[in-house]
Amino acid sequence: MTSYRNFSIATTAVAAMLTPFVTGAHHSRAEFGDEVTELTGELVRVFWRNPHAGLNIVVRDESGAEEQWRIETFGSPNLFGRMGVDRDYFVEGQQITVSGRASTMRENYLLGTNVLFESGMEAILSATIGPLWSDNYVGGSEYSDRDLSVTTTIAAENRGLFRNWSIAGRAIGTHRDFPFTAEAQAAMDAWDPVTAPVARCETPGMPGPMYQPLSQEFVDNGDTITLNVEYFGIKRTIHMNDAVDPETVEPSPLGYSVGRWDGNTLVVETTRINYPYFNSGGAPQSENVRVVERFAVSDDQTEMDFSMTIYDDVTFSAPASAGRLYVALGEPFVPLDCNVF
Repeated sequence: MTSYRNFSIATTAVAAMLTPFVTGAHHSRAEFGDEVTELTGELVRVFWRNPHAGLNIVVRDESGAEEQWRIETFGSPNLFGRMGVDRDYFVEGQQITVSGRASTMRENYLLGTNVLFESGMEAILSATIGPLWSDNYVGGSEYSDRDLSVTTTIAAENRGLFRNWSIAGRAIGTHRDFPFTAEAQAAMDAWDPVTAPVARCETPGMPGPMYQPLSQEFVDNGDTITLNVEYFGIKRTIHMNDAVDPETVEPSPLGYSVGRWDGNTLVVETTRINYPYFNSGGAPQSENVRVVERFAVSDDQTEMDFSMTIYDDVTFSAPASAGRLYVALGEPFVPLDCNVF
């Protein structure tokens, strides 16, 4: 007989483990409570799609009454592939146990972090936590950081910046400082994540896509550089020799980017951004926002240190900053095409 139950034991500890990911999620996680919920039921449907995979399970109580639960996963198929979590593990018709946090806004809706299959195999659906039930598992924090040893032959290719760059890991080389104004914080506190534009798969504007834990690809076109961003499959144009006065350019969600070289570092300044939100959590953003990015390639061409500074008095009480370390692993660029779950 299958069942479901709520666990309040160790809720604080689990919530603490999840917090780092919540602050950088593709979608806001504000709708999910802190209490850990465990469900056991029949897996009836699998949605293996970006930006977050999903599961439907049927849970039966002791009287035989059925409930349909919808499980949104913490990660995307792109991330799962890097962690060894394969779609083939999720066989419709089998009994599974799922652990996660229930929505406070939608009935029978769960943000799932761990899945236990009938075989005893456990799949961890987040890059920041470990297993709950089994020594036989895939995914999780143990597999989120990359094997960097394979980068030793990259220098021989002599491609510099122009390649696909993979994240070194969820925490390796990352930093973030967002000093939100009181007004911006109040807007985020009142934000409804269920109706957020990204939840409807509307492509977000700059600079939010640039601090997601996903890959970036640079293509040299001569007078311009194309920057392909895995998040939402965004394509940016960086104007080098053909740049015009940004003030003459019509504002757009991605803005107008002008680049220059500082040794091995590409410095990009983006203005003319016409997008109302800084992040998926509803922080407001003005049309005066200015973003300065630095893409610094190491001498051996195996690493790219990315950093950006964001200037916007509406959103921040001081200049904000974020950064992440990328590595050259030779992985193909796979755009994260969004589908509504």
